[in-house]
Amino acid sequence: MIRNRVCSLRCGLFVVCLAAGLLRPVDSRAEDASSTKPVDIGSRRELFVDDFLIDSLKNVRLELQHPQPQEIALVCDQPWEGNTCIYFRVIPDGGKLRMWYLAAHWKSEPDDPAPPHPYFICYAESTDGIHWTKPDLGLFEFQGSKKNNICVTEIDDNFTPFIDTNPQCLPEARYKAVGSKSGLAAWQSPDGIHWKRLGDKPIITKGAFDSQNVAFWDPEIKKYRAYIRDFHDGLRDIRLAISDDFATWTTPELLDVTPPLPNEQFYINCIARYDRAPHMFFGFPVRYVERNWSPSMRALPDLTHRELRAKVGEQRIGTAITDGLFMSSRDGFHFHRWGEAFLRTGPERPGTWVYGDCYPAHGLIETESKLPGAPKEFSLFLPEDYWMRITKMRRYTLRIDGFVAARAPLEGGELLTKPLQFAGKRLSLNFATSAAGRMHVEITDAAGKPLPGFTLAESDETFGDSLDRTITWKGNSDTSSLAGKPVRLRFQLHDADVYSFQFTDP
Repeated sequence: MIRNRVCSLRCGLFVVCLAAGLLRPVDSRAEDASSTKPVDIGSRRELFVDDFLIDSLKNVRLELQHPQPQEIALVCDQPWEGNTCIYFRVIPDGGKLRMWYLAAHWKSEPDDPAPPHPYFICYAESTDGIHWTKPDLGLFEFQGSKKNNICVTEIDDNFTPFIDTNPQCLPEARYKAVGSKSGLAAWQSPDGIHWKRLGDKPIITKGAFDSQNVAFWDPEIKKYRAYIRDFHDGLRDIRLAISDDFATWTTPELLDVTPPLPNEQFYINCIARYDRAPHMFFGFPVRYVERNWSPSMRALPDLTHRELRAKVGEQRIGTAITDGLFMSSRDGFHFHRWGEAFLRTGPERPGTWVYGDCYPAHGLIETESKLPGAPKEFSLFLPEDYWMRITKMRRYTLRIDGFVAARAPLEGGELLTKPLQFAGKRLSLNFATSAAGRMHVEITDAAGKPLPGFTLAESDETFGDSLDRTITWKGNSDTSSLAGKPVRLRFQLHDADVYSFQFTDP
């Protein structure tokens, strides 16, 4: 339980004043960090995406970060692609990046020369995440030619591949996928290009599925997970099903997402274990918001096209809008969701502020920074110009581990962790300060008493901007004498951000 301190913790849309009450650890049912028993973090990386390890904050807040737009990475300008290309999936494999996406065309403009066509799944690849190519696969004919990048046909909607890391997986099924086909159906492939349906019946039948449903092998529980879309009380939601064999699944269960917001609706979820901290699950759901015609709606871009979409389809095709959220979990079922948008639609410009914005590609990848000498960063991809003549995909970048910052102003602030136990010989921080900013770290016992050799007075001043800075106390970085013992970390911050920490060996 978080102690009464003069501090505040910004989580989602609300600010909790600790002097006025208590805040339950986000995933206390998965691992109880509110008890007096120290949390054993071993040598795992911990991120400040929730309050799970935080005892108190003084003039420090958890602040959601936002990916920054970069260049257009892919243009869906071929006749078999279209104006509603969506549900992108990116997987690093064999030294290159592989991408699959839904290609479709929705005819809303009377003078649009492109005819509608069935849903296809197309394939692209890249060596750097910035430049993408569409290989001619020669598998399926379109308008009399097999010169295209289509790899799957005969689907009702989405199709999301993954590499099956189950040790029992056969070579011909190294790639698997789930997608909409009279329910949620399964496919397999030896290479990610040549796919065949697994069985004649869908593997999961209870659900709506008209979204990007995802599945993967979870090595921690040694089972498959599937995160699918459904409805409750007329609201679009996210559910979890579990399977031992990828054939027989549990009934999808509605995720526990906190804090609950009235009438909130989700489309895609993009849930996966976070590779740099595999004990955590991160999700990037799209928030669907239905609005009515109003002066503000009519002030948004492309009013004529918006009115046309509402006339040709349902009104919501013209008046609903979407943005992207961020949520995290420690068990894959109980999620903490930030209420503020992680991905905003951004400045009003042609082709934006539509139902279809901020649908991120499923899969974070590490890419080189455009700044010479700077460390790698995360890239994620979002489609643009949805419903217009040609869909484009723009790359966005984010600091590695940089989803949420524990931030203090220049006058200073303090973050104190709950009791924990670690394994490792040094403490590494992912942090950033201003030129005038600084940071000190103290290690205390479980009761909060500073430990000799690791006090604030002995802590060397730390400043800069690094993904992996070793903390020292009078030049000493060796923390091995404290390994396995109940301790706390006290971060004293001045115009500084801390994103993650890890005890590790040199």
